[in-house]
Amino acid sequence: MEATGKPAMVVKCEKHGLHYDSARQSGCVLCRREAGELPGATAPSSRGAAQAAAGGSLGGALAVTVVLIVLTMFAMRSAHGAFIDWLRAQGNPTPMDARSEYEKKQMDGALKALEEQGGGGEGESEEEPGPTP
Repeated sequence: MEATGKPAMVVKCEKHGLHYDSARQSGCVLCRREAGELPGATAPSSRGAAQAAAGGSLGGALAVTVVLIVLTMFAMRSAHGAFIDWLRAQGNPTPMDARSEYEKKQMDGALKALEEQGGGGEGESEEEPGPTP
């Protein structure tokens, strides 16, 4: 408990039935909230106007959000296309081109290994040699 110079005068709110110290406060918590004395609280008349304004603009807010999403999508697609074109102009391959080059090197290596093992190249016959007379 705090020690204050004033004696505590605890009274009961007639409207809400809550107790409060009349020496320190002008009313109970609910009375002060309704009067707008508490921080962050609004008076009932302004609260109703704010709710009415917010409810009426929900459709407008959703429409603006949808428009912004669509515009952002088109902007990102065009920026992506411009970036890909710039990369190609710089001599960088696309991911599909790079994969093709990698696969081509892998196949060339595999064919070379087969040829070294004696696995016949192109144009050679697969017939087994017969006995020589």
